[in-house]
Amino acid sequence: MSLPRYVINFDELETELRFNLLKLIDDAMKNKYPQLDTGDVEALLSDIEDLLPDEKYKGLKNRIEQFLLYKYDGEQKAQGGIIDIPAIISDYKKDFIFDKDVFLTGLHLNQTGWKKEDRYSLVINKNKIIDNATTKEIGEHKYFNTYYKVNANTPISFILHNLSGNSRQALIDLEYLQDKEVTPNPVEPKKPDTDDIPNDWDIAVRMQWEENNNTDMDLHGFIGDKHVFFGHNSYKGFYLNWDWRQHIDNSNPEIMSVKGYYNKVLNVYVHDYNGGELKNPVNIKIYEKRPYGKVLLKEYNMVVENTSSLGYGVCSIDLKTKKITDMFTRENLFW
Repeated sequence: MSLPRYVINFDELETELRFNLLKLIDDAMKNKYPQLDTGDVEALLSDIEDLLPDEKYKGLKNRIEQFLLYKYDGEQKAQGGIIDIPAIISDYKKDFIFDKDVFLTGLHLNQTGWKKEDRYSLVINKNKIIDNATTKEIGEHKYFNTYYKVNANTPISFILHNLSGNSRQALIDLEYLQDKEVTPNPVEPKKPDTDDIPNDWDIAVRMQWEENNNTDMDLHGFIGDKHVFFGHNSYKGFYLNWDWRQHIDNSNPEIMSVKGYYNKVLNVYVHDYNGGELKNPVNIKIYEKRPYGKVLLKEYNMVVENTSSLGYGVCSIDLKTKKITDMFTRENLFW
């Protein structure tokens, strides 16, 4: 006689039973057959890949060719903006947003008043295209050496750093070529997490910080000379899958993932980008993906202060053995 379904509902037990059974099998095989170390094979393949310079530098070659030889036929345009700046020391911002892809070609700036202490920046997706440049008394025009592509609906932020506290008006003209196409934005999960990582992965790093907070916490990863962060979010097999600028209208974690690099070490850092204040520790979880599901290898709760621009070293991960070593260092992440 079969067991009545209303006494024991096997649907509720299936997921946990499958996980535990596969874990037992996987752990038993690791202990019983230590010579079957796929990490050794994959590390050897990584070494072989390192010996293929044509493949390794193909992407760099293409980027250099685009930089030197890029040609584009488009309509030249300019969009102006004005900032009314009071006699208060602070940063004052003007955002430019276009409904089509644009190629920035230059920037013109004039002011009704000038002080030598003042600076300005041009920021796109947290990338500082112009960083703390000095203002000029008679105005100036900056020509970009190559076109800088900005996708549709991406804010281009001109920021005047009023360090002198002088009141004035700043007049900005942004010059650009308008594209005919619109780069589609990929459809993202509403609240992406490690289960939503689109690429294959062995190790995932998940960083979470407090809700209802305007602090922009950033996750950084280093493998050799490769640095993954908001300014460069991917290499082959090494990704910053999601970056979030605040936790006012969302509570999403930042997530980094790695596939391969079995002869390398991943160094993990966190950074308070905008100097925001946090009341609670930042939570970092390290996961390994195994045949039966993901496994939490280690968890950190780090107190991050906003009084320093240095990044906080979390840990280093041996991508072959999966051994995790605490770091707890403070370093400059931008050389």
